[in-house]
Amino acid sequence: QQCVDFILGKELSGGGWALSGTAADPDITSMALQALVKYKDQKAVADAADRAFAKLSDIQKDDGGFASWGSVNSESIAQVITALSAWGIDADKDSRFVKDNGSALDALLTFYIPEGKGFAHVLTSGGGYTGGEVNGMATDQAAYALVAYDRFVNGKTALYDMSDVKTSSTRLAIR
Repeated sequence: QQCVDFILGKELSGGGWALSGTAADPDITSMALQALVKYKDQKAVADAADRAFAKLSDIQKDDGGFASWGSVNSESIAQVITALSAWGIDADKDSRFVKDNGSALDALLTFYIPEGKGFAHVLTSGGGYTGGEVNGMATDQAAYALVAYDRFVNGKTALYDMSDVKTSSTRLAIR
């Protein structure tokens, strides 16, 4: 409960969370929502989540993407999709997260680089990054966001709850 209270205590005025400053950041807001989802039955958590989802919807770009530290990037979108999926919100259909030119899911998929079989951090160069190149962290976060979304739409437990996964009782002997 101390951790929940600590996270709630860091909520920004107007909703959401940030690593620093007073403007809600999509990554930090989404990570806080992922951490709080198991406590959603607490009124204070549910109220903070409502404000955070409203803030995320408000800061979402017209193409469905999200920007952090001055650039639209795949990792920010991935964090939002992961949080939405954990809370049972459809990142591709919920009207709060479908903008004029696409949904959060649509936006994430624009970062896929077929030739490199991975995801780019950014699509245009700047800030020390070359746009349109496969990036390891971007690929990792996009992959687990897509798994989180797939688990959500198929009625499975959330990404960080994999209690529905069956494992074999057979173990390999290590020699």
